[in-house]
Amino acid sequence: MKKIIATAAAATFALGLVACNGTNEEAGEQADDVTEAQGEVLDAQSGVTEAKADLAEEKGDEATAAQLEDKADMQEDAADEM
Repeated sequence: MKKIIATAAAATFALGLVACNGTNEEAGEQADDVTEAQGEVLDAQSGVTEAKADLAEEKGDEATAAQLEDKADMQEDAADEM
């Protein structure tokens, strides 16, 4: 009888661990999705910054254009690292 109770307790414990691991896996996948979305937003922002740099260059403001291009490069690098 003690062996049956011990086996049942072990099985219950193992099932509990499996259930917790599934939740952890789902949470990890959600975190990955959020990180990927943040990277996509940064990439889009770098595109906007590049467009602003192009406009500044067309207006003849080379200093601002260079600063904006540097900022766009940093945003793109940050997006790639995510």
